Amino acid sequence: MIKPYGILISFSILLCISIAKTLLKNETSAKYKGNEDTLWGLSFWTIIGGVAGARVYHVLSMLPYYTQNPIQVLAIWHGGLGIWGAIAGGIISAVVYLRKNKESTLYWLDLMSVVFPLGQAIGRWGNYFNSEILGTPTTLPWGLYVPIYNRPREYASFTKFHPLFLYESILSIILFFLLYTLYRKYRHIIPLGVFLFIYLGCYSTIRFFLEYLRVYSWKIDSLNVSQCVSILVLSLSIIFTKHLSTKIKQEGENTK
Repeated sequence: MIKPYGILISFSILLCISIAKTLLKNETSAKYKGNEDTLWGLSFWTIIGGVAGARVYHVLSMLPYYTQNPIQVLAIWHGGLGIWGAIAGGIISAVVYLRKNKESTLYWLDLMSVVFPLGQAIGRWGNYFNSEILGTPTTLPWGLYVPIYNRPREYASFTKFHPLFLYESILSIILFFLLYTLYRKYRHIIPLGVFLFIYLGCYSTIRFFLEYLRVYSWKIDSLNVSQCVSILVLSLSIIFTKHLSTKIKQEGENTK
């Protein structure tokens, strides 16, 4: 039986590749214009690395359960994909592929970073169908009704919860349109790599604050792992964006 989670993930992948192809067709550089072979190869290995990384992150976050039920480690159709693992695994596999094929790593990571948020926005609806990523109880009118059998035990008496998947989906769509607009208008004057770090910085900010509303989070002692990762990624994004901008500025001054 094909489940909504798998359908949504597949649809999001195809849509993201389609938009990336459109951006390539509008590329003015002959080096990249219409280079669909690299796009398809990059997409394939990014997906492989992303799924593997996402599953590893999720399994680590629930290690006691999977230690007792090792056969479930491979059951990704039941859900259980950690976004930070997906991002890390996807980027690592993409870098390996691009370097092996002697392609511009930063150019292609920038291109993929533009469409990543759209894929995340669509994929988050899979969490709705799997009754995952519940927020804390709420009385707000848009609160999501959750049947008693899907409610967290400590909140069994509550009926409505924050729809975290919806919050992240909306914010990811906004981020996609922001990156898409900037890319179409200013890619040729923005240093390579900046779009990647804008994406990482913005998403880490979104994820950091949404974690406050999440019922179940991966914690080590009292530390929220996702928030710690978000802070680290945001900090590195700011540092590398500043470094890239400074480097371009210095190169410009040296050519005067």
